[in-house]
This record gives sequence, C-alpha cells and structure tokens, in this order.
Amino acid sequence: MTVAAGTGILKAAARLMVRCALIISFCAAAETFPNAMAQQATDKEIVVAQSGLLRGFNPFSPLQKLFGSKERRRGQPPPQTQQKRRTPSRAAGTPPKIEITPKDPNAGVILVVGDRMARGVADGLEFMFADKPQIRVEKVTEDKAGFAGDTPPEWPTKVLAKIRGADVKAVVVMIGRQDLGKAFPGDPPIEFMTQEWLDTYRKTVEALARVVRQEKKPIVWAGLPPTNTESVNAEFTQLNSIFQSASEDRRVRYVDIWDIFLAEDGSYSSFGPDVDGKNTRLRTGDRIGFTWPGFQKVAFFVDRELLRLLGGYGGLAFEGVEDDPNFIVLTGRTTSPEALLLGGEDDDGEKDRKSTAYRFFVKGDALPPMPGRVDDPRMAVEGTSVLDGVTASGS
Repeated sequence: MTVAAGTGILKAAARLMVRCALIISFCAAAETFPNAMAQQATDKEIVVAQSGLLRGFNPFSPLQKLFGSKERRRGQPPPQTQQKRRTPSRAAGTPPKIEITPKDPNAGVILVVGDRMARGVADGLEFMFADKPQIRVEKVTEDKAGFAGDTPPEWPTKVLAKIRGADVKAVVVMIGRQDLGKAFPGDPPIEFMTQEWLDTYRKTVEALARVVRQEKKPIVWAGLPPTNTESVNAEFTQLNSIFQSASEDRRVRYVDIWDIFLAEDGSYSSFGPDVDGKNTRLRTGDRIGFTWPGFQKVAFFVDRELLRLLGGYGGLAFEGVEDDPNFIVLTGRTTSPEALLLGGEDDDGEKDRKSTAYRFFVKGDALPPMPGRVDDPRMAVEGTSVLDGVTASGS
C-alpha cells in the first residue's frame, strides 16, 4: 500500500468519525429536546442537554459564534420586559390627597350645605384650612338633590340639627344645579320654571335662610356659574336672582361667581386663572360642573366673604382684599375702580371730567407743579420758601 493510499484511508476514517459524532449528537438532542428548551441560557444561547462522553459538546456552538445575537455582539444585556405602572386617574372634580392637621376639640365649624357643587366647595375650603386646627369643615350635602323634585331632602331640619350639635360659625350654601327640569310635588305637580314654580322655589330658599338666621348664624350663598348653553344660563340666572334676594338680610352674603368664570370678552370659557393666577381648565366636560381648580376658585371667593362676615375666625385677622392684586387677577377685572372711589357707589351725579381730581385719580394725569414743591422741576426762586411759597425774610 502506497503512502498516498494510506493517507486517503485516514482521511476517510476521520470523516466517518465526524459524521458519527454528529449523528450521535443529533440523536441526543432529539431525545432531550424538551429539557434543552427549558435550559436555554438568558443570553439566548442554545444549550443541548448531554451526558457522558458528549457532555460539554454543543453542535450549534460554531453557528452561535458566527451568528451571535445582537445583544452579545454589542456587549449589551438582553432586553427585559418591563411592566408599565398605571397611575390611578383622579376625577376632574376630586381633590388630591391632603394631610389634615388634627383639629382642636373646640374648633369652629364652617357648615357647607347643598348638592355636588357644594361638596366640591367644601373640599376646597377643607384644603385651605388643612393646616389650621382651629377650623373644621363639615358637610350637609347630597350630590343629586336640590330643593325641587318628588322627595327633596329636609334641608332646614338637617342644617338645624348640625347647628345645634356643633360650634357652627357660618353656613355656606351652594345648590340649584339638580333642580333643573324638576317639578315641585302637587296635584297637579308644579311645572318647572312656571311662575308658581319660581314662587315656590323662593319660599323654599327663604325657609332655609330663616332657620339659619334664627340661630344667629351668618350665611354665605354661592351663586351658580355660567355655562355654554343659553337655556341653562337663563335658568341659572333666574335661580341666582332668587338666591340674591335672600341676601337683603345683613347676615346673608351672596357670592356672585358668574363673571369670574367668563373669558375677558364675556363669553363662556372652560379655562381661566386658578387661585395662583395660572391659566388652567376650571370646568368639566359637560361645561357645567367644576374641575378641582374650579372648586378651589369658588372656595377662594367664599372664604373672602366669610372673612368679611366674621371679621376674623380661626385666628385669621381680617384684611382688606377688595383691591388685592390676586383679587384683580382672579376676577379678570380689566377696568380700574378709581371712579367709584372718587365719588362712592351712591354718587350717581355726573363727574367733572375736566377737574384736577378726576384727571389725577381716574385718568392718572400728573398734578400741575406747584412753586417750591419737591416735584417742581423748575429752579426755585430766590427768596421763596419751599414750605409755604411766601417770601421769606432775609437771613
């Protein structure tokens, strides 16, 4: 046998051994395929379960080295599936979670009465007084109830029980939205917005106010806001006129919130300045209710009336707020109140627009310079006193 022939036999034998090894490894992989799938490495390498002489032999290793995963080629760990945390949504009119300072046992009570709007105002006041242990807010509210309907709550009875059971300093009322379209019971029923209905509604409002007044407690009655619907605006205006008529008593204050929820041009807008002066959504999607910033804004103006009525409560001293810059921003007032200050609200006479006082206080014109006064830009005349404008004696 020649050397070439021997070499050929050795090569053939080597090829045969390689084929046998491949066949054996594939058979082992087929027998243990389920276990092999369960033992895949985290970096996506394929590992075949083996035993005996073939332990550690991986027939796919060359392919994996050649076509390694992108993560291994880039030196990055395999991607991990991360479950997104769902942030629980909060309803538009729901207040955020607040920490309330424990209240004193003898804390004065601000009692809030009415429907869903009243509850939102109570939440706003509670937020404002959260760190004041001497003030507590309590509610007598039913979200879907008003004065009208088949079985309205006995509001006077409920309020009277609260007043006599706690140290109530004032009563805040906001009600009316749930009365739209509802008749008063009767035979026949008193239909909505008829003259008889309005008269009945007025008597119901006065009955509640009378109970509170008899207990010598002040009332702050918040009016209803403008909406984006003409018919609802007309109905709310009628109800507001009834609420306002109850404020003829000196212990009842009506809070007119209509204009503060309108745009600068007097049209409806769901947005406006919040209590911090930041433009935000104040009204809910139905364009009647309030978002949380909207309730805070109503509570802001209610609190100002409480201060005016009580002079100071819960350790809060009364301060004038009529021309507070925040008051101007929140109401969207763009006109100056100086004309009223000049003549007073009771002065209906025509003002002299050419007078020095009018030009100074209303128009903002500078006063004419006076000889010798510190704002006189002219040179002082020699021998003239800067105090009285008379010729001084020689010195």
